Amino acid sequence: MSVLKAALIGNNIAHSISPRVHEELFRVLAPRAGSAFSSLDYTLNDCDEKCDLADWLKKARNNGLTGANVTIPFKGDAWPLVDETDVAASVLESINTIAFNGNVKGASTDGEGFLQALLREHPEFNLEKYHVICLGAGNTSRAVLYSLCTRWMPKTLTIVNRTLEHAEDLANFCVAQAPGPTVQIMSFADLEKYAEPRYRLVLQTTPVGSVTEPGNLAAGFAWDELDFAIDLTYKPLQTPFLAAAQEAGAKTMNGLGMLIEQAALSQQYWLTGELAATSPLSDEEYQTIKARLEKELM
Repeated sequence: MSVLKAALIGNNIAHSISPRVHEELFRVLAPRAGSAFSSLDYTLNDCDEKCDLADWLKKARNNGLTGANVTIPFKGDAWPLVDETDVAASVLESINTIAFNGNVKGASTDGEGFLQALLREHPEFNLEKYHVICLGAGNTSRAVLYSLCTRWMPKTLTIVNRTLEHAEDLANFCVAQAPGPTVQIMSFADLEKYAEPRYRLVLQTTPVGSVTEPGNLAAGFAWDELDFAIDLTYKPLQTPFLAAAQEAGAKTMNGLGMLIEQAALSQQYWLTGELAATSPLSDEEYQTIKARLEKELM
């Protein structure tokens, strides 16, 4: 009887519910995979921005870890430290999943996890009718936009960020990967002047609005009932950003579904050595796990 040892490494992650998510997933995925693992030990490793990732990876492997998740701000830093990556990670130059299986393998499950959650919650979704506005320009933003814009073509794409240079980098990446829509960048101060009046999909990908960083970067945004607001935050479930959108009648979605789906892809990778192309969860399994976690977060 052996233990699947895994960990999350990131900065300011004491609030993370990843251990609970992986605990729920292990009950479902381990028996199905025919795994020799009898239990799961998933720990949080909170590191400052000067963390020696190479040293941490070496120690993790020597200490018997099967896998790890990587979160802000280390996803890009971890990418060159692994031996091989999946296609998405190679394109994005960032990883959120590591498997210690012979070679140290890196993968990006954020984008596919987001897409799976979105289509579970809104199976009729079609990006092509929306003007997409992405708040934030980090590695998670890049992964989500890559999955969205290589599947559909939005009417337009706007990247909003405090640092316009980072917004421009992400805009150039999106144009290179999915040429077609008009792409522009702007600061948060200019967001309330955004001209497109209807069918706006606003993706809130920054930590602002979470329990560790309260606020609403779109406080001056004029919502419409035809808009769709998605906040990748899951704690709290209802951020000020989502509350404002909901009050105007817009559709909303928080980040809990994405957290579950990207974690399911990660854990399946650790259990089987294979990165699944789609979610390993059935609709019933997903909804059961989501309902349990929502109850705990309320």
